[in-house]
Amino acid sequence: MFKRYFTHSSVIVIFSIVATLLGCEKIEAIKNKFIQKQAQAPAPAPSVSQPAPAQNQPPKPLSANVLARVGSWTITIEEFNERLAALKEVVPEYDINDPQAKRLVLDELVRQQLLVIDAEKRGVANNKDIMAAVDEFRRTLIVREVATKLTKDISVSEEEAKQFYEEQKDILKEPEQWHVREIVVDSQLKANEALLEVLKGADFAQVAQQQSISESAANGGDLGFLQEEPFPEMVDALINLKAGEVSSVFKGPKGFYIVKLDEVRGGEQIPYEEIKQDIIQNRTLVKQQQAILDYLSTLEKEIKVEINEGLLK
Repeated sequence: MFKRYFTHSSVIVIFSIVATLLGCEKIEAIKNKFIQKQAQAPAPAPSVSQPAPAQNQPPKPLSANVLARVGSWTITIEEFNERLAALKEVVPEYDINDPQAKRLVLDELVRQQLLVIDAEKRGVANNKDIMAAVDEFRRTLIVREVATKLTKDISVSEEEAKQFYEEQKDILKEPEQWHVREIVVDSQLKANEALLEVLKGADFAQVAQQQSISESAANGGDLGFLQEEPFPEMVDALINLKAGEVSSVFKGPKGFYIVKLDEVRGGEQIPYEEIKQDIIQNRTLVKQQQAILDYLSTLEKEIKVEINEGLLK
């Protein structure tokens, strides 16, 4: 689809295409992919530092590896290919070998730079909000780079993962699902009477059909297997029941309730091999976070931090 779109459209710029098809989150992912590639690669000589050609002299010919020049700004073919590769990682359908597709990307970069140069001439680049955003972006990149260096060698061995699994066996289980029936009435007295009928042997489903004011009444109070925890009072009532048992009366959102636990499924131990990678990833993240916190503690001892607490009130 992407290749066909590029081939038949020479008007819509690449930013618009990406924004329409991907949304802001993927645009951010493309930006992050490109930033990562730039951080891993040796920094190229800054092209923007080249002096602008004198007005009475013709501009120098483009260097062999320079793809385009706008004023004093240049982009090399290597830098351009990195941008294409970053876009390809996020949009696999994008054909980086399609000449028209590549030209569309380049045209957008040129248009952006034309606007940047014009904005700088008119002082727009010195706008307070823009300066603040640039500073915040710079801070984010620096923090990300420091965090990457602090955590790049941190890992969790399979032995550590196995130990964690053994220590947490009690909670590393399949989630339980409760098959529940309910009777809901509008007064404590009616609830007590309904409960008494059930305890005397009346069929719970039949009592629910006859007396419950809940939408589940037509199905004998059947709520099916609960995938999510119901309201807290029902959880408290169910937690101590065994399959086939009935709760006492309790108050809930729609009135007074009685519940019956028909069946419990799930709760089995999750095999180690099924969650080994999840444990390793989770524990690695925990260790990385701790490494950063430890480093921050060291910095706080070396660098004076002052906070005017009164202004926070």
